[in-house]
Amino acid sequence: MRPDLLEAKASVDWPFSQLPDLAKRLDAWLDRSVRIEIRETPPPATENAIVAVEKEWLPLSFNVEVGAYINAIRSSLDILAMALIRRHNIEIREDRVLFPIASSESAFQNRGWAGRQLLETLPSQDRDTIEALKPYQGGNEALWALHHLDIVRKHRHLLSVSLKPIHISLQGSLALGDFTPLATGTIQVNDEVVLGLLRKGVDPTLVRSKFYVGLTEEDYVGHRPVVGALARLAEVASGVIKLFDC
Repeated sequence: MRPDLLEAKASVDWPFSQLPDLAKRLDAWLDRSVRIEIRETPPPATENAIVAVEKEWLPLSFNVEVGAYINAIRSSLDILAMALIRRHNIEIREDRVLFPIASSESAFQNRGWAGRQLLETLPSQDRDTIEALKPYQGGNEALWALHHLDIVRKHRHLLSVSLKPIHISLQGSLALGDFTPLATGTIQVNDEVVLGLLRKGVDPTLVRSKFYVGLTEEDYVGHRPVVGALARLAEVASGVIKLFDC
């Protein structure tokens, strides 16, 4: 890779390299803190509820850590923008240099916007490359998600424990119809999440389920574990940087 892109690449590589350890620590917290229990229901109900219970709050340090990773990934693109300015010896105030990601196509085209002004200073080839990415909401949803998350991480918590089972398994003497999964997937009842219904009189020897910690901004990253969402954002930023390795 060209030397002037190495700092931008490092700003993506660092969070990406931390994701395996983050995944292990989140899984350890889930194993320790989320329990599956059976809740007896009074007659005339013929089924008991299988519920997931969160025994302790997710440590805030995870929010801080994930926010730092998102910021590093987003910053890699601003570092890229600065590298392009220096590559072409463009005179511009450093505090005006940012990789342009806008809230809409019209905002992206606005000549009064700092991002558009920076684009106009770049050689046509680089400008065309960035414009082809459509880095705005409604054009490139992955880049917009990265930009949006880097903003909202400073104003609210990004992480939540999603007590939606990736899978659920029961071991014991079970017959057809003993366990009924919910048609809606799960139901929140007070501080517990109902995963399914078990016919009264059935006593499974073991109930297992796998949960995940996800980002609260699911409209932007989908229903996926936070580690997967971060990996996707890092891949997107890395791909943008590679476009200028020529």
